[in-house]
Amino acid sequence: MKKKIIIASAIIVVAVIVTLVVVNSLSNSPKGVVQRFVKAIEKNDMKALGEVATPETVQLIAMLGSKVQGMIASQAGGKPKSVTEKIDGDTAIVTILLQDDEEINFDLVKVNGKWKVSIDTDFKGSSSPSYK
Repeated sequence: MKKKIIIASAIIVVAVIVTLVVVNSLSNSPKGVVQRFVKAIEKNDMKALGEVATPETVQLIAMLGSKVQGMIASQAGGKPKSVTEKIDGDTAIVTILLQDDEEINFDLVKVNGKWKVSIDTDFKGSSSPSYK
């Protein structure tokens, strides 16, 4: 009986560890980072924003204030039809397809091994999020 309890406990511990690893890897994926980015903007949480966006992106959002916050939160905050990610080395694009078939693309870069949303602050290249 005692042996069965120990085996069952070990199985539960392994299951919890596997679940935590999977959840952590999903939240650190480009899709998970964009989800956290949108939530941080919706809540005007600059600390959380700093964890998922490049310093230039945080500075731009702080400078533009509620205008960009309202735009991103209202567009990306609804329930999407689909969310896809395309990873190419240390860059990624997350595309959110909204219910009205509008697409929002978020550019991400890997900084010190972590994905960060990157809005092109000079607006010469493709800026993100971009709308189609």
